Amino acid sequence: MGYSTGRIIRSRDGIFAGVCQGIAQHFGISANLVRLFWLLAVIFMGTGILVYLVMWWIIPHQDAVPADPVIWKQNGNGRHLPPLQRTAQDRKFLGVCGGISRRWDLDPSVVRLVALSLATLSFGLMAVAYLVVALFMPGPEYNAPRQPVYPIDL
Repeated sequence: MGYSTGRIIRSRDGIFAGVCQGIAQHFGISANLVRLFWLLAVIFMGTGILVYLVMWWIIPHQDAVPADPVIWKQNGNGRHLPPLQRTAQDRKFLGVCGGISRRWDLDPSVVRLVALSLATLSFGLMAVAYLVVALFMPGPEYNAPRQPVYPIDL
C-alpha cells in the first residue's frame, strides 16, 4: 500500500492512472467498487470519462505529493496557521485553490473539484470569481522552484 497524507492521492498500483485505486484507498473501500461506479457513470450519464480525466489532472500522484517548505507563525492559540495566499508548490493553475485548502487544512483535490463544478454550474461566473480572487490574493513570499517534495516516512 502507501502512506496516509490525509488527502486523496493517485496510487501507483492502479490499472490506468491510479485514480480509482487512490480514491478507494482514501475511503477504505474496494477499488473494484469505485471502478464499477465509474463504469456506470460512463454508460448511463456519459460523464465518466471527462470526470476521470479531470480527477487525473486534479489529484496528485502518490510519488509527487507537493508540500510547502514553510514554517508559519503561531496565532493566538499557539497553533501554526498558514497565511491566506496563493501557493507556489501545490498549484495547478494560479494557486488559489491550493492556498485556500492550505489555509483551512482541506484536501486541495476536493477544493479544486468543487471550484470546477461551480464554474461549470454557474456558466463561467465562478471562473471569473477565481480570476478576481487570484488578482487580490497575495502570492507566495518566496520564489521557490516548483517541484514535487517527497514526504518522509518516520
